[in-house]
Amino acid sequence: MPYQADSSQAPTSPASGAQTPGAQTPGTPAEPAASKVTVIPAVDLFLGTVTIATGAKSVTLRHPDPRLIARALAQAVRPTQWCAASGTLTVTVAAVGKPMGLPRHFYFPEPAA
Repeated sequence: MPYQADSSQAPTSPASGAQTPGAQTPGTPAEPAASKVTVIPAVDLFLGTVTIATGAKSVTLRHPDPRLIARALAQAVRPTQWCAASGTLTVTVAAVGKPMGLPRHFYFPEPAA
């Protein structure tokens, strides 16, 4: 005999004025998601800079240990992502027990002078 659901209990709706998780109040705009762009960064180990070309412009950033970024790029298993809004470069590296890889985040507070 196939399973039949119990229909004796009708579904209840939330009380008036209650918000369901993820619901928005009418008239409030959604928060914009930070856009991430796939990039191929160029790391200059001598100057300690990372150059990221996105579309028609490029930005040069300074990092205290560019060798960490170069090492992560050598072990990358996914395309590198750049988020300009937060100044974060995300490199997903190979990791034992992590089939999707392990994201490594590198923060750049301000462009290089």
